[in-house]
Amino acid sequence: MALASVALREVPAEPRESEAQLIALARTGDHQAFTRLLEIHDRRVMGVIVRFTGNRFDRDDIYQEVFTACYVALPRFNGTCAFYTWLHRIALNQCISFIRSRKTFEPEEDVAVEDESWERKAQLQAITNAQKQLAGPQQIGFHLYYVEQWSIEDIAVLLECSLSAAKTHIHRAREKIRADEEVRKWNIEI
Repeated sequence: MALASVALREVPAEPRESEAQLIALARTGDHQAFTRLLEIHDRRVMGVIVRFTGNRFDRDDIYQEVFTACYVALPRFNGTCAFYTWLHRIALNQCISFIRSRKTFEPEEDVAVEDESWERKAQLQAITNAQKQLAGPQQIGFHLYYVEQWSIEDIAVLLECSLSAAKTHIHRAREKIRADEEVRKWNIEI
């Protein structure tokens, strides 16, 4: 009975700064405010990095680079979009830079499919293996369109190409993946 009364006792809530206040403070060089912003968004940023690169060995390095780039660029944040949207863009740019430096996409783990059936896991692994064969804009476009569910317009902006070129990259990537022997074996519709 004593435990129940302890659990029901309310703990006074700490006053929390708004994100806008934290941004304003961080822009003036307040390291505690910047650290608080990191705490708010770090899990979502790590999720982007893991989903995009799939490599658990490189994700910490990319994560560090994302927040370093954010710290450097924070004085230029103008607030025309949500802070997380701006931070997400920085995270994707860092992932793209990393992938371009390696020239291949090598996912080693897929945290999104832990509870899926064996058959579904095998199908996703077939697609992941086929995706390894893609390079450059096809690989990035396919990932952003099918995994991150970006619009083609946003992909074109990120890849710095025309809308029709972005569509072409995604179409060619899809055709290459469909032609993969393992994907065809599973009769997966992409």
